[in-house]
Amino acid sequence: MSSGSSLVVPMVLWGRHAPTHCISSILMTPNGKYIVTGCNDGQICIWDVLENFQIVPRSMLFGHTSAISCLAMGSEHKERCFIVSSSENGEMCLWDISDGRCIENTKTDKVHSDMLSFHMRSAKALRLICNGYYDEVVVIDPLNLEIVFTLVARVESDWISACCVIAPTNRDEDVVIAITNSGTVKLWTLPNPEQKGTKIGEDESKQIRCLNAQTLRCCPDNLRTVLIVCSKYWQIYDASDFTLLCSESNRRGERWTGGDFLSVDKVIVWSNEGRGYLYKLPTNLLKGKALNSSNPDHKDYHRPYNQTSVHAYYILDVFSYNKPLDCSPALTYVHRPTASSGGPPLMLRGDSDGRVTVWALPQVSEKQMTLVRQESFDRLPALSPKSSTTLQNAWSVMSAPPTGILDGLCNGSKEEGDITITATIYIPSQGKLVCGRKNGTIVIVPAIECIKRQLLVLDQPNVVNTKILIGHHGRVTCLLYPFNESTRYEANHLLSGGTDFSVILWDVNSGLKIHTFTVHGGPLSQMTVPPASCNPRILTCVCSVAGDHSVALLSLKERKCLLLASRHLYPVKLIKWRPLDDFMLVQTKDGVVTVWQMETGHLDRVIDGKTAEDVLANCDENATPVEALTNPSITLAQAFKRRNLATFRNLAQQKLHSQAQPNPNPGHKSELIKPTGFPLLIQGVKTNIRDADAHVLFFDTEALIVHLLTEEYSMLSPAELEARGMTFGQGDKTPPLQADMNDAQQKIAGLLAKAKEKAETVGHKIQSKVDALNNPNMIMGSGSSGPSQTSTETQPSGPGKKKPDSISVQESLSMAIGELFMSCLHAWNLDPALDDLCVNKLGLHKPKCPVSFGLLSHGGHMSLMLPGWHRYHQSSGIGSVVSSNPSLVREPSLTQASPCSSPGKTGGLQDRKGSVGVEDSSVVVKRSPTPPQRPPPLRRASCSGAASLQQAYDFSTKLRWQISCAVTTQHLLSVISVANTLMGMTRAVFLKGPLPEQGSKEEPLGFDPSGGDWQVHQDATRSSPDSKSSGSSSEEQAMAQAQIKQGWSLLAALHCVLLPELVGPSHYQHPQLEMLARRWQDRCLEIREAAQALLLAELRRINPEGRKRLLDQWAPFLPSYVDPELSLLSNTGGGGSHVTGGGEDGDDEEDEEAILAGDIPAHKLSVSFESRRKQATAIVMLGVIGAEFGHEMEPSRTKTEEGKRATKGGKGTVEGFSLTNYSLSRHTSKALTFLLLQPPSPRLPLHTPIRRAAIDLIGRGFTVWEPYLDVSSVLLGLLELSIDAHKLIPSTTYGLPLSPAADACRSARHALSLIATARPPAFVITMAKEVARYNALAQTAQHQHAHLHGTVLARASAEILHVIELLVEKIPNDVADLIVEAMDVTMFCLDLATLKAKGLPELFPAICRFSMVAYCHQTKRVWVGARNGMLALYELKQHSRCQMVSAHNGPITAVAVNQDGKYVATFSHVDNKLRFWQTASTSLFGIGSQGTKVVIRQPALCNDAILSKVKVSLRTLVKLILDVQYHQVGPGLLTQPDHLDVTLR
Repeated sequence: MSSGSSLVVPMVLWGRHAPTHCISSILMTPNGKYIVTGCNDGQICIWDVLENFQIVPRSMLFGHTSAISCLAMGSEHKERCFIVSSSENGEMCLWDISDGRCIENTKTDKVHSDMLSFHMRSAKALRLICNGYYDEVVVIDPLNLEIVFTLVARVESDWISACCVIAPTNRDEDVVIAITNSGTVKLWTLPNPEQKGTKIGEDESKQIRCLNAQTLRCCPDNLRTVLIVCSKYWQIYDASDFTLLCSESNRRGERWTGGDFLSVDKVIVWSNEGRGYLYKLPTNLLKGKALNSSNPDHKDYHRPYNQTSVHAYYILDVFSYNKPLDCSPALTYVHRPTASSGGPPLMLRGDSDGRVTVWALPQVSEKQMTLVRQESFDRLPALSPKSSTTLQNAWSVMSAPPTGILDGLCNGSKEEGDITITATIYIPSQGKLVCGRKNGTIVIVPAIECIKRQLLVLDQPNVVNTKILIGHHGRVTCLLYPFNESTRYEANHLLSGGTDFSVILWDVNSGLKIHTFTVHGGPLSQMTVPPASCNPRILTCVCSVAGDHSVALLSLKERKCLLLASRHLYPVKLIKWRPLDDFMLVQTKDGVVTVWQMETGHLDRVIDGKTAEDVLANCDENATPVEALTNPSITLAQAFKRRNLATFRNLAQQKLHSQAQPNPNPGHKSELIKPTGFPLLIQGVKTNIRDADAHVLFFDTEALIVHLLTEEYSMLSPAELEARGMTFGQGDKTPPLQADMNDAQQKIAGLLAKAKEKAETVGHKIQSKVDALNNPNMIMGSGSSGPSQTSTETQPSGPGKKKPDSISVQESLSMAIGELFMSCLHAWNLDPALDDLCVNKLGLHKPKCPVSFGLLSHGGHMSLMLPGWHRYHQSSGIGSVVSSNPSLVREPSLTQASPCSSPGKTGGLQDRKGSVGVEDSSVVVKRSPTPPQRPPPLRRASCSGAASLQQAYDFSTKLRWQISCAVTTQHLLSVISVANTLMGMTRAVFLKGPLPEQGSKEEPLGFDPSGGDWQVHQDATRSSPDSKSSGSSSEEQAMAQAQIKQGWSLLAALHCVLLPELVGPSHYQHPQLEMLARRWQDRCLEIREAAQALLLAELRRINPEGRKRLLDQWAPFLPSYVDPELSLLSNTGGGGSHVTGGGEDGDDEEDEEAILAGDIPAHKLSVSFESRRKQATAIVMLGVIGAEFGHEMEPSRTKTEEGKRATKGGKGTVEGFSLTNYSLSRHTSKALTFLLLQPPSPRLPLHTPIRRAAIDLIGRGFTVWEPYLDVSSVLLGLLELSIDAHKLIPSTTYGLPLSPAADACRSARHALSLIATARPPAFVITMAKEVARYNALAQTAQHQHAHLHGTVLARASAEILHVIELLVEKIPNDVADLIVEAMDVTMFCLDLATLKAKGLPELFPAICRFSMVAYCHQTKRVWVGARNGMLALYELKQHSRCQMVSAHNGPITAVAVNQDGKYVATFSHVDNKLRFWQTASTSLFGIGSQGTKVVIRQPALCNDAILSKVKVSLRTLVKLILDVQYHQVGPGLLTQPDHLDVTLR
């Protein structure tokens, strides 16, 4: 399962037996904290080294597909512990062993047998010197696994069997010494500086008598001494001329496999039996200046006895462990593992049964050596190991062994050995788990119920409905549920293969055997499905592979074998397809490819060598038929010869097409999309074919959120959808679709509009959309690679039980998965009151044993925690400290949060109700004065059960949060995002059983000081049958909903804000800021908001010093500071620096979108791509820091008072974003503006996460970036993205993933609202200037009207009106100050024809709320009073400018117009004058001095004291003292409470 950019959380159920771990290589890190072992099955195990050399298995890494050949260190940094692993098929991986992430991986044609880490002076960095099954020495950069240069042979080229590197003290160059298989020693001097991409020939070469050397080592203290170990002898040479100094043969029955120097005159050599021998070298034969300093100059040392041969003085062996070994142990020597403490050198050994043994090598003095020489021993003195342990020991010492997924189920009277699970497959659409077992039976169980039974504490044990199928007569070796792969298959078909050579077709619902295929002559090993583009007959088949090297196509429709490809001499390695040619290609392990005709079953040809590789590389399994022949290169003669019936069929169809109407192809070709994107996938994994299956649970957080939201939306009625704003515009039944939207995105865009037609079917439509949209590359594919199942008989079930067998995905499965997921991830035992709330009211369950979590890397690489490691990491009595002093756990209690706080508190990117978002990351919680006592962790259970509960308590309290930063990040993102999702749902509770009585009144959610209990009632959805109580029932339901929402809000706040303080800094690995920054614009809105909240919380936690260090780390990666060829801001080289391997435009776009994805892409990264990825992360990181902590030129109107005080005067301002040092502000704003305005290109496509991040950060930090921005260009760029927002986005709270265009539109709308509310004058004045510029162009260039109507300003009028309406609602005072400019923009955006027909108050009532705005329905004029005392008149004419009349000496407070529009009254409180204006014009077109003139000036009958108290309204009758006539002022004026009006009498 490849995570891609999705958020996947793995958990594993290991079972009662440890996995096989046959160690092939072993390594200890330089800091001495970890031992790393690689095994012959391809897994890597990480072991913790504790005090007194106690070794504990920590995690197992999966990713290699063949045996691990060698391991080496990948970094020198003390903080970063990287290793490089290489396998026998050329795969190389760079791992971070602190958390098990695969950082980089590649596959080469060179197979390395040995890798040596060395700090080269020429590169001033660590390099890997590799040799193996090739004729050169390869130098590799461990951080990107790319070859830097190679060392080649000028003469006598041969495979290099061993090599080493020395750093001479008198030279600046490093020297590489190597020996070939034929015994030729070669020496290379490495140039300084390093020459990348070159081939360097050797400087010296000499033939010696040393064949097939295993190891070559130079003594670090005496470079003239060289040790060469061969299988039959080891030898000491003089490095100056490679003359032999001394030699020692192997022991009887043993072969030497390696050796190293202990000191100048001591070596250790080990054999294939796992024994190590310590030898003393004859010092009189050795040469070198170092010997004089190493040997003491006294008479006891220079005795008459002269040693002329080597002398063994110690042996390392495990005599108490005499079990025969399956393969030779792996041994290595560790020189001073802890350089700071000067610890003893160590010897490590790894055995085939997973045993790791450590010896501490003693320092033997010359006196002790003399005693050894004088004594005669029958055998050498043995050195006891310091520590020895196996993987199985970690299982055995646990009080309760790790559980398996079927433990306690269907055991019956069967023996333990017979019920070993040998094959597993999960049916996500039905929630069923199918397990094949060793005794030939197949067990079908509901997966969620089984997992809850094994992991969680349930109030009462759930009854699991188990179905057992009996049919195979031996072990089940493989399972296949074809519907998982393609919906063209029947949903009730299940296939199983076993060691009885048969394939059985089952009905998974009824458990009946449908058919048995017996065509193979060996045990089944694998089953898969052909690609979608095959002919219709093949599309109903499955492909099976057996141990007799045969491949068969079994038709499920015809119930027979269509093709049996047998007689292969070697095992089948690979199967590929050429659907257009109707060919199936089978490659065997000897490299031969056989080509089979699928329709007829004939063997077409046999190819090998380079031709076979080319043919396999050119297989396009997803090809679609062209209009001509199936393959245009095939002639009719070739088609007849090859019996290519597909070609003849296509010719016939073309003939019919030419003579009559086209014959539509049956529905097989229109292949339905593979059903993926499920919230939970279960995969059986095993390290060896002999092992039982362990089960890995892959929880996809994004898919779970999507499924929960689809269920929520599908249950809403059309009226509720309308009330929530989840519908598109009135006239848009189906929104217009963008050209770049695929089918899945089109379904999303039109989804909720169709909900009005039939609310019941929405769930099914959304479900099919989710399957099509959410298509991450999962590991779970065709089925598990392991033994399979058989079945014939089922448990008694009547015909009426078929329906209950099929679990309803839309109703129950997603909620059940959410219950299991949140129960496992919640931080239990940190707040007991919240725990009680979660258990009793929300329906969560506490874990009953420690959960083994995992971490998914790119390309399917994964690390899984091994059970029991937490037992050794408990600091001095965590459990006892917590038990004795519960206040340590309860200090910042969540229970004291204000019960009156609304659960729908605004927070997050889109101001969504009920989500803990960005603003909620600064939640203030009160501390509990008297925290309630923690309930006793040990419940009534058996001794082992009680110990398991105690371990689960300790694990969930502290230990799980110190696994790694990456695991903490994933868990917190998942918990917060799912909790926010559940908070917004109608029935977000996992409780089962009857609902509480509706009549029972319960208190609101809060903490009762008297009893110390939470007072909550369950979610109630049923109304009382009594009609009298219907009102109270609805109130209780609303209260219950509010309480449940607040419960989820408290849970999210615990993980987002309080967790570091509750856990403690010594037990808490903080989230990785880099991972959070890359998810700043995740495609899932809930995960996006969770990442933003966590990142801001972490930035606040690390204080200014930490933020300064973060800036120093990421500032060099800003595009302004990097190489222009690699810069994101570069316009050149658009297609020249793409990721290697992407030829198509689509691939390039996917690669570039991954620049800011949540995980690293699955393919090999180029230097250019990695540079741009770091630049994108730096832009987001600095943008967030600048937006939140940068110095503002003027405090934002929407920022809290605390935030204003923090930034005022530069307090808390980060260096680089201040007034005196603004370099980072300028460069960051430049990068953000470039990303917003740059036209799309192959290097920077249009709608990508980095562009959305730039849009969002511009809006968030506009007050910081404003001095360095072209405000007009930024606003127009955002408006262009917001065009047709009402058609693309159903609502800002729409949680399902949108198309990239719609997502960018949503981000742009939010950024516009942030900019407008933070700087209202900047938005209004800028828009007014753009409107004036547009009107000027329209009046002077009439011929360009068509072009002007296509400008951004004209097309985005609806969004501009939306922003102005928002400003009027939130900040009316600022709009009143700029009322004339706001009216200019409003009049431009409104349609004049509609305005004349409906009037301004009806068309745009927001602007009419102001008392200084008046509209006359009779004359179609708008009058506006300005702050400068001018009176503005707007005629409803195209591109007309307003007329300004000087009216008062100060701001005009109110304007009113009478019904016929002839008179206008204006009032200003500055000059205390009420003026009446005559508007009737006697001149042509109203031009001239008579247009508007004062009729009467009258002082107002009020003073300043009255003005401050009286609300003024001009909606009264105004008495005109002119001919004793009265005129009524127009009623279109609304009183704004925030404005001061005076009633005129």
